[in-house]
Amino acid sequence: MTQKEQKWLVLLRCLSELNGGAQRSVVLQYINDQGYWCKNDQNDTLRRTRNEMAWRNDFSFERQHLVEYGYMEQKGQGRWAITPSGRVLLADLSEKAVRQTAGTDTSYTAAFFRTLAGDTAVFEMEEDQSLIVHLSQPDQPAGKRPLPPLLDIPQPKGTPSTRSGRIYQRSPAVSRRALELAGYRCAVNPDHPSFLCRDGITWYMEPHHLIPMAFTDYFGVNLDREQNIFSLCSHCHNQIHYGAREDVRRLLAKLFLSRQQAICGILGRTITLEELYWIYETQ
Repeated sequence: MTQKEQKWLVLLRCLSELNGGAQRSVVLQYINDQGYWCKNDQNDTLRRTRNEMAWRNDFSFERQHLVEYGYMEQKGQGRWAITPSGRVLLADLSEKAVRQTAGTDTSYTAAFFRTLAGDTAVFEMEEDQSLIVHLSQPDQPAGKRPLPPLLDIPQPKGTPSTRSGRIYQRSPAVSRRALELAGYRCAVNPDHPSFLCRDGITWYMEPHHLIPMAFTDYFGVNLDREQNIFSLCSHCHNQIHYGAREDVRRLLAKLFLSRQQAICGILGRTITLEELYWIYETQ
């Protein structure tokens, strides 16, 4: 998506969330407070011509275009409102956003993308738990298929499951290889205790996708890759999902920085630790 399309999408989506419209100041403050755009009042520059932050001026400029094309209308007392044509455009742009592929330069944030993807948290948790249960069973060598070599380059994201919306399947074989590469030890601390699986050989560990599978469409690439999967003991895995904010950030930093280059390689773009924090704080 172009930068213009992304701004239109954010504007129209926010108007929809604000019951169809609101005062200019309310709409822009909503974008800022929800953390929907890469720029906000804390990290943007002052635009002297209007004595306000530059990102606010940019959105006001795009609002003029949306009014000209009939997607928005200006009502009394400076109220911005979405039109029926605008709602059609919103649906089209939303679908385009979740179809994006590797290399898309997104300026809307992970928090905004989460609103587009819908609430799939329950289904994502079911898929993760199903994967863990599968991996805890004895491996079946006869059913193994050779896996492709590990390359730090993007792969197509594939097709999501139709059973539960935009859910991307986890490959047990990929997760198993990630655990094998880690020696079935916890990536946070190899000395963390565990127990033997039912095969009596391997230590029990749980695979964790550092960049959650729910953000496959956000990055436009396959996230079910060994480079993105970390071997964690049950304690660390639960802590990263349910722990205190500072503990979660500490764990994320340790894992991400240990494999930053490989992770950015499979994404096809740079991701910062701050962006990763954003992703987890929208879960």
